Amino acid sequence: MRMTTALDARLLIASLALLSACASPPRPPLTQQAGVAPTMTIERFLRAVNENDLDTMSGLFGTRDGAIDQSWPREESDARMFLLASILRHSDYSILSEQIVPGRREEATQFLVSISTSEQQVTVPFTLVRTSEHQHWLIEQIGIESVTR
Repeated sequence: MRMTTALDARLLIASLALLSACASPPRPPLTQQAGVAPTMTIERFLRAVNENDLDTMSGLFGTRDGAIDQSWPREESDARMFLLASILRHSDYSILSEQIVPGRREEATQFLVSISTSEQQVTVPFTLVRTSEHQHWLIEQIGIESVTR
């Protein structure tokens, strides 16, 4: 009986260790996460598109001055992000290539992203910019023309 109790205690300790290893720490707000790679920004944005997560989208979209969730009225950012979400909703995507943005080598980069919808597969350019203050990558422009043609 004593051996069973020791075995139960070890199993309990191992289970607690496993659970604590699986628990993820709380994420800081998007505007506080330094060093997020541009591809991760695209991936998080496209995941938010399919989830209609307008807050995350507006936290990942902006200019060198920062994300639009900090500078635009909420109604305007919600309306624009809702429109982008309805256009960019997808079943799959892949990041194809990265290229420089002439004249903006130090602050911007462009990615070509293949987006698959139920009706088509299109290549969409995403221009990302590094913010001046915190060194975050934000989506500055999305060439939605290829999706809306």
